[in-house]
Amino acid sequence: FVPGAVLTLREGEHVALVATGSTVHEIVDAAALLADAGIQAKVVSVPSIRPCDTKALLSALQGSKAVITVEEHNINGGLGSLVAEVLAEAGMGAILKRLGIPDGEYAAAADRGWLRQHHGFDAAAIAALARELL
Repeated sequence: FVPGAVLTLREGEHVALVATGSTVHEIVDAAALLADAGIQAKVVSVPSIRPCDTKALLSALQGSKAVITVEEHNINGGLGSLVAEVLAEAGMGAILKRLGIPDGEYAAAADRGWLRQHHGFDAAAIAALARELL
């Protein structure tokens, strides 16, 4: 592991799916669902928010029509915020949707699968949102 590294796990031209931690599994599965529908999703893992190689992150997002971030905590101040800053500062006009625990809500003490489905960031929900954005 290189501190700040950004890892592109799958190439795709239609939408970029960006996640951190254990939610990377969800975007990998969502990309497979999208591929079955003819949509090519880029899969980007950001193992560390700080430090983060923001130039590499921007490079990974270039050319994407839409970007979806996925994190298993509050959407404010985390990965989604980092990606929003990187896109805004570069003047890149991609659509951005941040998935995670909405502001004002809390993660329930429950099974991980239920929690992700409840908050709309399991693989099926991510794939459905990507199809909607495109």
